[in-house]
Amino acid sequence: MTEISKKNPQILLIKGPIKNAGETSLLEIRGDSKVEMEIPCSEITVSVERRIQRTILHGGEGDDLEDQGAESAIYNIEAHIGVDAYTTVMGLFRGGQPTIEEPFEGGQVKVAFKHIHYSAAKRLLKLQLIEDII
Repeated sequence: MTEISKKNPQILLIKGPIKNAGETSLLEIRGDSKVEMEIPCSEITVSVERRIQRTILHGGEGDDLEDQGAESAIYNIEAHIGVDAYTTVMGLFRGGQPTIEEPFEGGQVKVAFKHIHYSAAKRLLKLQLIEDII
């Protein structure tokens, strides 16, 4: 686990390719066409599910459950950020495949954006990220 995760699992460290992202935010470090951001979050939740196959036997007793072993994690993030940081997040959204520092267990996790919602009046960003198995 990195120092960030040990100190505060409420920080989302996200990095990846960026496309057309406007002004530079105080939350980010930009390279050539990549960005790394530390977003202080008000809430990070994770939901992890396993893939289960269920076979119902007709004429027999009960059914069979088979654990296929695949796990899927969904991260829901809420953070209060300015418009400049929001435009950087949108650049990550449009730029390709980002990675995050897993906030609870550590390590790099490849993710895909499922949902982005931003309220300019409240400066509230809501993200839903889905783990992409490498």
